[in-house]
Amino acid sequence: MVQANTPVILGSWSELGSLALQLRIEVFVHEQGVPQELEQDKYDADALHAIFMRDGVALATGRLLVNDDARGKIGRLAVHRDLRGRGLGRAVLLALEDAARQRGVTKLALHAQCNAQPFYAREGFIVLGAPFEEAGIEHVLMVKAL
Repeated sequence: MVQANTPVILGSWSELGSLALQLRIEVFVHEQGVPQELEQDKYDADALHAIFMRDGVALATGRLLVNDDARGKIGRLAVHRDLRGRGLGRAVLLALEDAARQRGVTKLALHAQCNAQPFYAREGFIVLGAPFEEAGIEHVLMVKAL
């Protein structure tokens, strides 16, 4: 299990995009069948990206978007298939939450794949509304007050 003080690298798309995208394509496109044109979007350029790295390889990643109304959205959280359940995703999520607080965000939202709902619930996110389909995968809207 990864310790809570494990460093996660935070940066812009121009700084971390190539590493994040490689892992996201592996997880979302190859493993889950999301069309590649849906995986990368216009929001990457404006997002804060987080990467858990070891030996120059991205093992987990995620991004944070901040709106003008002190609301944030976490997305594209992905962990290498062989390393799930070891705390890497949690380390990325907590780093993004801390970054959101530093930016004045008071409420976070995310679209959780239904099978990941228990992970986010353990971190204090609650479900709002009914499941919906996104990129061919069932999701739920989850929120958390900071």
